[in-house]
Amino acid sequence: MKNIFKKTYSTGEFAKLLEINKDTLLYYDKIDLFKPAGTFDNGYRYYTFEQFDQFVAIQSLRAVEVPIKELKTYFDAPNVQALQQLAMEHQEKVAREIHKLQDIQFFLDRAIALTKELEEVPFGEVLIKQLPAEPVVYSDDKIDWSLSMEELYEQSTPFLKKLGVKSTAAYGIVYSKEDFLNKESGDLSYLFCRLDDPSARIKPAGHYAVIYHQGPYDEILQTKTYHTLLTYLEQEQLALDGDIYEEYLLHSIASKEEKDYITKISVKVKTCEAIKN
Repeated sequence: MKNIFKKTYSTGEFAKLLEINKDTLLYYDKIDLFKPAGTFDNGYRYYTFEQFDQFVAIQSLRAVEVPIKELKTYFDAPNVQALQQLAMEHQEKVAREIHKLQDIQFFLDRAIALTKELEEVPFGEVLIKQLPAEPVVYSDDKIDWSLSMEELYEQSTPFLKKLGVKSTAAYGIVYSKEDFLNKESGDLSYLFCRLDDPSARIKPAGHYAVIYHQGPYDEILQTKTYHTLLTYLEQEQLALDGDIYEEYLLHSIASKEEKDYITKISVKVKTCEAIKN
């Protein structure tokens, strides 16, 4: 080990070891933040392996925007107590940044998943899909359909915020089978969000009838989308076996025109014979 610590590195070699541009080392030397271990007789700077950890620490702290003046003060006289205080002061900030990045990752993952799902969607046609069980959260309050679409959107914001999720979450409205069949769904629908949460209920696994609607949200019940769904189920002798979900997929993030908005409607189904038994 002694031979390792005695080894010296030129500025270029040390920069390569750290996987950085050597200009960073020259800049840190210029501002007296991180100096070379020494200088050869020919004037060239050199670094040693034991400086590696110090530089990594500086880079980590700079990444969370610790001021250079604060770093200088600490590294002029490093000690355990000061290190602990410095780390604790910036730990919460790092946690917030991680949370922000997780939100961004969630958005990107969902955008990729949605666009792939919709690559070959036959709009207006019913598909039967085997779907896994998943947790869903229902809102406490019913939707007031007397409101405008803008006001209805504002209703969803507190619901999602309460759950701690962004508007890019998998959410929409849900009707109970009974209310839907009794033509009362407009008065008795709730918001829902696909989320693993203590308040979630389990949306059961099984065969689901799925149809994709393209167009403004307020036209879903007024168009033939639901008529197509119910007609198909009748022809195939399938019966509704659970709640009906309208999940908002791509909207203003993918198009400026409401006519291009996409809503996924799904409901668990069983054969009529199985329902009787």
